[in-house]
Amino acid sequence: MLERVRINSQGKNQLVQIKRKTGIEQYNTICRYALLLSFAEKSVPPVEDTTSSAGIEIDWKVFCGNETALYEDLLIQRCMAEGRDLTDKSLKECLTLHLHRGLAYLNASPEKIFP
Repeated sequence: MLERVRINSQGKNQLVQIKRKTGIEQYNTICRYALLLSFAEKSVPPVEDTTSSAGIEIDWKVFCGNETALYEDLLIQRCMAEGRDLTDKSLKECLTLHLHRGLAYLNASPEKIFP
């Protein structure tokens, strides 16, 4: 399925800002919050160019921690709800778009992590 989670340069900058605002040390923890925050929205995130060589990559198993199957199931469920094919390409696109939308939300309102 997925091996790496790619975050573009804008997302990387947002991660740095969120980390500074919240004190959360690990990027993977912030990314989990961001992904689930975006999944909570009923709307489909807008298609954006999320490619960038200046970003970062996180290993999928590090991203998920001990809950790899849970995050895979959530991603598959969301793809199906959005009417996407369950191809590797489609799953990666869904993950990337939701992750970047969630990072934008958290960067604008870090209190969503710590109310």
